[in-house]
Amino acid sequence: MTGRLVAALRAVALLSAAAALLPAPVRADPGAAALTPFLDAVAACAGRRDLTLAVIGVEPGQTALSREQAEEVRLAVESRLQATGRVRLAAAADVVRIKALREGTTGLSAAEAEAQIRAAFAGEASVFLVGASRAGATVALRLQAVTRTAECKATSEPVVLPIRTGAGVSDVDAVLEGAVRAFAGAVPNARTVEVCPFVAEGGHSTCATALTDRLVIALDAEARAPNRILRGGQMEVRRRPPGTACTGGLTASGRFLTDRDRQAWMEVEFQREGAVLAPSGRRRIGLDGLGCDPTPRPFLDHVAATARTDGGRLSVAAAATPFARGERLDLRIDSKARQKLYCWVVAADETAFVALPVRGNAASEAPLKPGEARRYPRGYGLEEIVAAEPFENLFSCFGVEAGLPPELEARWLAAAPGIDAEARLLAPSDVLDLLERIRQTPGVTEATARIVVR
Repeated sequence: MTGRLVAALRAVALLSAAAALLPAPVRADPGAAALTPFLDAVAACAGRRDLTLAVIGVEPGQTALSREQAEEVRLAVESRLQATGRVRLAAAADVVRIKALREGTTGLSAAEAEAQIRAAFAGEASVFLVGASRAGATVALRLQAVTRTAECKATSEPVVLPIRTGAGVSDVDAVLEGAVRAFAGAVPNARTVEVCPFVAEGGHSTCATALTDRLVIALDAEARAPNRILRGGQMEVRRRPPGTACTGGLTASGRFLTDRDRQAWMEVEFQREGAVLAPSGRRRIGLDGLGCDPTPRPFLDHVAATARTDGGRLSVAAAATPFARGERLDLRIDSKARQKLYCWVVAADETAFVALPVRGNAASEAPLKPGEARRYPRGYGLEEIVAAEPFENLFSCFGVEAGLPPELEARWLAAAPGIDAEARLLAPSDVLDLLERIRQTPGVTEATARIVVR
């Protein structure tokens, strides 16, 4: 008995060792297994078991996912479909990359390009990802397959996928395009829409300007949409100057803000005679690609931070920081290039007085030469300015080699002081508009200095 027992134990050991050498059984992907009823329905539609599917991706107008997240979701769905072992994938969503590669290497005729595009969509059905809904770091959506002849479709149960979350959850352009689409649906026969500059909550931010630019682009795309043009629905898009009231007519406006966690938010709304049309609601957005600084700043800080400075061409410095009450103000202007100078004193309430040039004062109207330095005001033969009360302003200068364009030059000189006349106070709307327009002048250089009196 003992010998037989030992032999039996040896046999068991040998079987165990052999079993250990065998590959472990492959566990089915539960996510892929959940797609079985959907693929069965697609196969029934197509009339065949083996399937070639073209995964198109999420709807272009959705705002639940950024573009990067949408691409990740499409790839995840493709991976799950491949894991079923029942599906071949057509290159529908990637045909543009293939076309660009072939054109850049071998060259493609129009007929070859058309054939390639048709082949990329060849298959039993196209799969769309619809009804995307976010919940934290996941998104729930359904797969909707439509056969090539569009005679049959199949829809899956909700599929939940993980997504990477970053600073924002919605793509800026997708939100704006969705808002414009809702506006076009609410006012299909709009002839003119005026875009008011975005307002940054808590101060001024370059992101507000960037978002205004993107909204103009989205509205311009709608104005040139083939469907609108074919039905004769011409629409003109105008941009209102900064600082003007956003009232009357048909207007588009927006707000930009950041929260304590430095997350960025945006909302857009259209109005007609005070009535709100197609509001987007508040959306958390990602700022990648906008090239802007979300930090809200007080006006003087914003002007100084966004100035087109070039110390190799122009610099301005106050003789004292701060000046004492009763002390004479003194600023030094250094020019390293030939340029005409336009200076103003900007206040925290967004108003300003033009300081230079002084009409009728030849020294202030002549261009500065390379290496020339001037003191303001005494270097221009102007009266001394005595600091009587505490204040904080910004002395800001623009340098332009050939001078400002005629229209801007006329506006600037109309507010400038004369030998026997005081400078005219510029309202915030004028200051913001001049600041924006002058900064668009080719070759303009800026220099700023704080004037602080304590």
